Amino acid sequence: MQSLYRALQIFIYVFLLSLAKSSWINQEEEAPHVNLQTVDYSNENDELNSTIVPGSSKKLTEYLLSRHNMNSAPDGLINIYYELELVHILGIDELKQTMTVLIYVDERWTDPSLQWEPALFGGITKTWLPMDKIWVPDVIIFNMLNHEDLLASVRAPVLVYPNGTIEASHPAVHTVSCEINIKHFPLDDQRCALEVASWAYGKDKIRLHAHTEHSLEHYTDNEEWHLLNVNVSEREYIHEGINVSELRYDVSVKRRPLFYMVTLTFPSYVMCAISVVGLFARFSTTGEREERFTLGVTAILTMAVLSLVVSEKVPHSSTHVPLLVAYFLFNMVVVSVAAMTTGIVMRVHRMGRFGREPHSFWMKVFCLRPNRLAAPKKRAYRVKIVDTGEQSVMLERINGDVNQPQNQTVNLNGPVQVPQHDHFSLHKRIEALEEYIRKMVSRCEHMQEELDEWDCLESLSARKRREDNGYVRISQRLDLVFMAFFLFIVTVPVIVLFSLT
Repeated sequence: MQSLYRALQIFIYVFLLSLAKSSWINQEEEAPHVNLQTVDYSNENDELNSTIVPGSSKKLTEYLLSRHNMNSAPDGLINIYYELELVHILGIDELKQTMTVLIYVDERWTDPSLQWEPALFGGITKTWLPMDKIWVPDVIIFNMLNHEDLLASVRAPVLVYPNGTIEASHPAVHTVSCEINIKHFPLDDQRCALEVASWAYGKDKIRLHAHTEHSLEHYTDNEEWHLLNVNVSEREYIHEGINVSELRYDVSVKRRPLFYMVTLTFPSYVMCAISVVGLFARFSTTGEREERFTLGVTAILTMAVLSLVVSEKVPHSSTHVPLLVAYFLFNMVVVSVAAMTTGIVMRVHRMGRFGREPHSFWMKVFCLRPNRLAAPKKRAYRVKIVDTGEQSVMLERINGDVNQPQNQTVNLNGPVQVPQHDHFSLHKRIEALEEYIRKMVSRCEHMQEELDEWDCLESLSARKRREDNGYVRISQRLDLVFMAFFLFIVTVPVIVLFSLT
């Protein structure tokens, strides 16, 4: 009892020590902190402050806004230099056939009403004006379905230069319509276009010119889609009878199919391969397994469920069948044909159930040797005959002396008097009967052992004959051939799909 109490004390002490140690380690862990890196602008600030004329910026803004009319476009032809910088592909919805992207838009044009002489305004070479106070071209993305201006709640200014050049930039999230081609899903390439044009002004008033200096400078990759390239083209577009200038940005992307290959393609292949092996592998000596068809049906149902999962991902189209769905259908057909083929194998196997042998021609076709086993022998039993002399003596001892006198008087009024020699004769008879029964039981047990041994030898020989039967051997060879063939059929498409990823 004392030793148990001592062990309990030691356990509690070690437990408390471990808790204290863990809390001490947690206290010594370094707390997170923020690293700050600064830039020294002191020299530049001194130079800028020395050239600033107080009130010049306010004076310039009032001057420009007094000369400018926000409802009037500049005179003559307006050349707009447009740059669309792709920042991130947020996602592609196959069902809705849309692409959502984050872009930076930069526009540059010239407005003569916003020109000034820097010498008259303290040497100012650029200024900022509110975007809602000046005229801005109505350049939009024609095929957009949704638009979110990230600076809608912010007073985003535009940059103005002395020669009247205006630069306006803003980030935005656009969802555009995109024709999705599902023929090679999930090894597909998609091309989505962003069509940029003016909504109201024709090409005789606004002409768009593409710039690509910073088109992919801030691009971050998407986990599912790999950006291949961005093609920009200038073209003309007729909108409501107006010939407008248009810029077309074609974004080409390629899907990363690893997720679909691991979660759908590979499990389908494993299920199909296991089904083929289960249909044709011999796990029993008889080889007759009606559950083969059950296994095949289960595999078909599993692949049907996987195809339903894929059909929920891709758009419902009657023009093309997705490659992954076609792969599942191919596996279903292969397993169905394999399940039906097992019927042929079982039929051949049953032909040899009662000892029939095929023609030697078929044995040669399947590269098998003819069966040389001898015909089975008929059952024979060995019965030992008991010696008749011994039987007669035994029966005589049981029945007693047959020469006993039959005419004996019996006194009915007094007790029955049994002679002494009769008691001795009855005892002998009982002993003889017991000995006879023991011998009969011993002979029957010996005969049963011989019969059991003979039945065991006969069952082994019969099993050997069944296994060496020609039809059974042909069915075994068919199992191997069909299993190798169907495994090859289901493995080749998987290798091809993985090689294309």
